[in-house]
Amino acid sequence: MLPPKEASWMVPEGGTATGPERRALPPLLYVAAAALFLLAWVPSWFGPAGIFIDEAYYLACASHPALGYVDHPPFSIFVLAGLRGIAGDSLPVLRFLPALSGAAAVMLAGLLARSLGAGSWGQVLAGIAVASAPVLQAMVGFYSMNAFGVLFWSAILLLLVEIERRDEPRLWLAVGALAGVGLENKHTLVLLALGLAVGMLLTRARRHFASPWLWAGLGVAALLVAPNLIWQASHDWASLEFYRQADLLKNDPTPPLDVLMGQVLAQNPVALPLWLSGLGFLLFSRRGGSLRHLGLLFVVLLALLMAGQKSRPDRIAAVYPLLFAAGAALLDERWRRPGLAWLRTAYPALLVLVGIGLAPVAFPLLPPQWLARYAERLGVVPQIEAGEGKRSPLPQWLADRYEWRGLVDDVADAVSRLSPEERERAVVFGTSYGLVAPVEYLGRDRDLPPAYSGHNSYFSWGPPPESADAVVVIGLGDVAPDGEVRPDPGLRELFEQLEVASVYRCTWCPAWRDETPIWIARRAKRPLGDVWEALRVYR
Repeated sequence: MLPPKEASWMVPEGGTATGPERRALPPLLYVAAAALFLLAWVPSWFGPAGIFIDEAYYLACASHPALGYVDHPPFSIFVLAGLRGIAGDSLPVLRFLPALSGAAAVMLAGLLARSLGAGSWGQVLAGIAVASAPVLQAMVGFYSMNAFGVLFWSAILLLLVEIERRDEPRLWLAVGALAGVGLENKHTLVLLALGLAVGMLLTRARRHFASPWLWAGLGVAALLVAPNLIWQASHDWASLEFYRQADLLKNDPTPPLDVLMGQVLAQNPVALPLWLSGLGFLLFSRRGGSLRHLGLLFVVLLALLMAGQKSRPDRIAAVYPLLFAAGAALLDERWRRPGLAWLRTAYPALLVLVGIGLAPVAFPLLPPQWLARYAERLGVVPQIEAGEGKRSPLPQWLADRYEWRGLVDDVADAVSRLSPEERERAVVFGTSYGLVAPVEYLGRDRDLPPAYSGHNSYFSWGPPPESADAVVVIGLGDVAPDGEVRPDPGLRELFEQLEVASVYRCTWCPAWRDETPIWIARRAKRPLGDVWEALRVYR
């Protein structure tokens, strides 16, 4: 058990032994939370950037309620469906909850720092570190389960600290409840459980395995995640296939040292001393006490990321608020010493300045032409997914918000070339959810035919009706160097007549979207349902 809450380890030098739960959170922490909220939310009201590719897909999922989807569990989709039913699906509505999640993550970092013994300065420092971390900024800048994931991880880590600080094993029930809902939000929460289990086995925290409260918490988590597991079992464990394919074909292999450097850059390079101090606090300090299993949790997750050569720094980004908080608790005491007090002003200010400087590569604050030059000069246009087609002058999380209107216009133009009889039976087909979901979202007032795809969850919403013998196809072809537009051989096998309606081009989008042919396919040789299984793509 950790020392009692009144013990000296909980009290920064010069503080009072009032117990962290009795100290109000400092006003500057609220300022940091509000700043992140505004940075994440305000750009949705203006500017050239539009809906993010995945946001349009999640809206499509919300139109097909289910207990599971190929590439994610249902929690965030249920929330989105409810939000849309109440307030609509404009960008300010879509981005409100993610921005609010970012603000809440800042506050949770302050609470973590307080539970670890930090005073007001340390609590503010932990919150500033979260608000200035580019990867966390990007995660709360658009609607996705990642924005909620930061909250679930941070809240669970706070409870784990409180279990030790209070010696209160009944809190395992709350951990189980959060873990169960968190797994219904994003399956990768299992990484937190894995790292925690290893950390506990290697430290004195293994004593919790003898506690009935831990097993009761596991039971609560199992009950809450059971609906999605039932869905998975009834759909041939589709998500497992998705994860396998994504790991093989989508994730960009990255050398271990580059993985580590990616973590440093993603968390704000200036924050490196803070989270390293936090890791040292948890692993080696006397004040860390029985929290060493939480330090090992991070070590295990980072080792898995480096061993697997994963290119996505966001995979373990949600554990950093704990390290920021632990580092803030340590530095809050150390930097009170003579000769170091100036760091209490200089270091948070530097974090803020660098965070502001990196914010334009996390949020759509600049016109794309300015952003491209800015990101190039900073050298921060990471490739987080495999393939040349994923490259863009902009970071992918921003590039996939631009120039969707042009695609909708090209599809609408192709539809306008159909006869009235053909339009009654026509459908739109795209090779990726990224080509059909934005068309559905932005083309709602254009009287477009229903859209289908074999990609991820769209596959389960098909096939098109057998009467569909006129299809506007987005993709399934390429443009040769001489300008000739060539169809995919399989497309010729399905339709008697192919007409090139247009070639969609874009400047700031990822390369895979540029020069996408749009076809008018007529007189189907056989229903698409006959080949629907062959069109399935999970990745």
